[in-house]
Amino acid sequence: MSAYYEYPRRMSTTKNRAGIFAVLGAALCFGTTGTTQQLGVPDISPVAVASARLLCGSAFLFVFAYFQRKTRGDVRMPLLDLIICGVGIGMYQLTFFSAVHSTGIAIATVTALGSAPTLSAIVAYLVLREKPQKSWYLGTSVTVLGIILVGTADGVESFEPKGVGLAVLAGLGFAIFNVVCRKSLARGAQDMWLTATTFGVAALVSFPFLFTENPKWIFTTQGFLTVLWLGLVTTSIGYVLFMFGLKRIESSLAATVVLAEPATATILAAIVIGEALFLQSYIGIAIVALGILLTSRTKN
Repeated sequence: MSAYYEYPRRMSTTKNRAGIFAVLGAALCFGTTGTTQQLGVPDISPVAVASARLLCGSAFLFVFAYFQRKTRGDVRMPLLDLIICGVGIGMYQLTFFSAVHSTGIAIATVTALGSAPTLSAIVAYLVLREKPQKSWYLGTSVTVLGIILVGTADGVESFEPKGVGLAVLAGLGFAIFNVVCRKSLARGAQDMWLTATTFGVAALVSFPFLFTENPKWIFTTQGFLTVLWLGLVTTSIGYVLFMFGLKRIESSLAATVVLAEPATATILAAIVIGEALFLQSYIGIAIVALGILLTSRTKN
């Protein structure tokens, strides 16, 4: 879900194509998150699963960062910013898994992804005093409409305000991470090291939640494979691909390509988990996608 860093530079056709495929690969990785949770350990506390994912994912990210240590440079994220970003990512993980558990994969994914760019603009205004452009207001309105349609596709009485609220909080957590990280990236911080350290802090913040469930579930075959997939594929490989792609294509194009994430999550939820989807669901998802595209046209 990190499609809004700014890397304004011209890319050759080859680099552009590589960037598109990398972001697409990342979106496909991200899109398997909810299904993996529900298929692998549906009876385990979602916050315990989120904590285990962060521990595993941050460990692999530090491994990837180690292999890029020669290009790390001297620029580091300030400690306060690092803590804020870590709390943001921890908040995102904990609330997203809880939203999936509460309201289902499709609604949680679409709501979290749809709200992230809108909330990023709000956080950017509060933190960096960056005013959103006029198209942001249209994009936000369209996105909210789409989220309402997805959330009420099975009737208004089926609307889960708690689950949708948790998904919005997940979007806010990611927005905090996105905006605060952007300051250090603009100063020249290495993206891989920045991501690894941020997720490391998030793992520490979320660690107590691991014990909301007896951790022995991690050492079962099902639990181990679930955590491994969530940590290695949906976190580490996903973010490595995403960072690779964002260096080669503009953020507006990345925001378009990453829309494969809710599509992947929705298809997997229907086929693998058996979540009921309705025509209104697909219309709502399309409207959310349009809202994201409109919002991504702004500098935020």
